[in-house]
Amino acid sequence: MAKVAALIRSALKSREGNFAVSFALAAPVLLGLAAGGMDMFLVHSQKSAIQNSADAAALAAVREASLKGWDEKTAKAISEHVVKSNYLTHHASKNYYEVETEVDKTNKQVTVTVKQDHYPYFYSSFFSSPQIVKSATATAAGKTNICAIGLNPSASQTISLNDDALLTAPNCAVYSNSVAVDGMSSNKSASMVAELACTAGGFGGAAKNYNKLPITDCPPMEDPLKLRTPPSHSSTSCKASALQLKDEGAVHRLSPGVYCDGLTIKAQAQVTLDPGIYVIKNGPLTLGSDATLFGRGVDFYFTGSKSTFALESGSTVDLEAAKTGSMAGLIFFQDRSSNYADFVLRSNKASNLLGTIYLPNGNFIIDTNSKVADASAYTAIVARSIKLKRKPNVVLNTNYESTNVPVPAGLGPSSGELRLLH
Repeated sequence: MAKVAALIRSALKSREGNFAVSFALAAPVLLGLAAGGMDMFLVHSQKSAIQNSADAAALAAVREASLKGWDEKTAKAISEHVVKSNYLTHHASKNYYEVETEVDKTNKQVTVTVKQDHYPYFYSSFFSSPQIVKSATATAAGKTNICAIGLNPSASQTISLNDDALLTAPNCAVYSNSVAVDGMSSNKSASMVAELACTAGGFGGAAKNYNKLPITDCPPMEDPLKLRTPPSHSSTSCKASALQLKDEGAVHRLSPGVYCDGLTIKAQAQVTLDPGIYVIKNGPLTLGSDATLFGRGVDFYFTGSKSTFALESGSTVDLEAAKTGSMAGLIFFQDRSSNYADFVLRSNKASNLLGTIYLPNGNFIIDTNSKVADASAYTAIVARSIKLKRKPNVVLNTNYESTNVPVPAGLGPSSGELRLLH
């Protein structure tokens, strides 16, 4: 027995083979810890990837939604597309996530929530799959589309609607920089319909003359086009001088160039413009009664003495600005060094004026009984003053996505800032 006891004591004291036994016993625990650590890393990585997807989707959705009247269907489609594009690059599949999109029209915000569930992490066979929920809210800060600015800083009625005039700008803002007590005015039976009406001074007219009362004491809007480079023309010879197109019913075709001493299109003449820049120098562009002016990809630059336009009653004006080049997006551009002048539109057939009308020293006078610019995808006006008389309905659309004619920076959808709110 003594020998047996000694043998047992010897066996108990022995350490041979204990490492292998201990490792065998500990291996599952060590592997579990390693897998758990890897899972923690993957979950953290996935949370970050999902948050980035939600951020990108919210920014993209708020941009598109703001362009299309805060349409929830548009925002939803855009956010789902962006999440899918981002999500599938991060070890995931469409089977494991869903996207929820909420549009807040009042606060101009879009919230995108991405939920991931049932993703097969290592420990999902032992515990329920973790759910990851990440949200992002993007806002269009100051994102009201700007479609009309009256630049005169002090004059009475810098933006004015008289008689039965109607200004229809339901999805954009109208600004008057005048600090006068009636820097913005809508009188008699006139009506201004705008998403936002803002004046640096006060306004004239009654509540019935506005769909929303103008906001007063607004900070003046800086001229968004003040740095826009005018077309080069000083050394260019005249293509024509005091040209008059007067054959009744005749069809004329003009090409770009410098038209010195004005350009007159007499009654009933029809003119088609080739694409390019038309410089009207030292004289007016006059379109007579029943005459037609048609052009695609055309821009007019007015420079020198008496360089204005008069588009008379009965005439037809159908113009779209260029999509590229130095004058891209500008239908009319007045030389900033020009004297103050009146630019008058009396045409009762001017439904398509696609682009921006920029008259920094011009009084843009719309004196007609018809709709103006109602068929344009968008029209923006930046002028020293904007005056509506008689019974026009000037329609400032904001269908920017339906045309390739660019909106100059500072106008339209580029007039605000997109940012994330978490």
